[in-house]
Amino acid sequence: MVRNLTALLCLAFLWAATLSPLKADTLVYGGGTETGSRFNPGPGVITYMNCFTAVSGGASYLEITNAVFGIRRLVSAGALTDVGVNLYAAEMTFDGTEFGRGTNHLIYSTNSLGPGASTVTQLVDTGAITGVNLALELVSNPGLGGWWMGVEFTGPNAANTLNGWRVVNAPTTGASYDAFGLFNDANSGIFEAFFAFGNPPGSSPSRFMVNVKGNLSAVPEPGSLGLLAVAATGLVVARRRK
Repeated sequence: MVRNLTALLCLAFLWAATLSPLKADTLVYGGGTETGSRFNPGPGVITYMNCFTAVSGGASYLEITNAVFGIRRLVSAGALTDVGVNLYAAEMTFDGTEFGRGTNHLIYSTNSLGPGASTVTQLVDTGAITGVNLALELVSNPGLGGWWMGVEFTGPNAANTLNGWRVVNAPTTGASYDAFGLFNDANSGIFEAFFAFGNPPGSSPSRFMVNVKGNLSAVPEPGSLGLLAVAATGLVVARRRK
């Protein structure tokens, strides 16, 4: 019985390895020059940046291994106002008309971004991420796979707009709509996309600073398979913070 189970485990490992032979830990989305703006919708709201990367060879999943978010922090009275953040990676859905949010993963959380005495775009690094495999949205843009990266401000100063997700121009790696999604805006309890800055909407840059590394595969990475061996849309105006 033990020998049979061991054999099954070995076979499953080899099967999974043949489906995703490369572990390149590649930058799949990121870059883009910073603008003079930042965005903080307030406590309880998650802001989501849409991210797309080129896919080929039947790739339909993205294993996220690391992410770095740019949080703009301004000094007031000689010091930074501290704040916490929750960072997310989520699956993207598309019904032919509307974009939505699927499975949502909390990939990093801290109660404090720390003190400081000068204005800075603080790079918040998640470190190594394991077990986050996203089914990519492959319908809206043939040849590209899409997902969401999210930021939520937390703690007593969550509403303080001296902290905000840094607004950037178009990415240098990957692609995105110049717009974003919001979950629980105005206590709605729902996900909505897309929002954009400016009047008319979209006339000002509406992307956010995040660099994402990961691995593409045709099936979820082995860590998410459990005990396998054993058995351009409409835009509406959003709030802008400079």
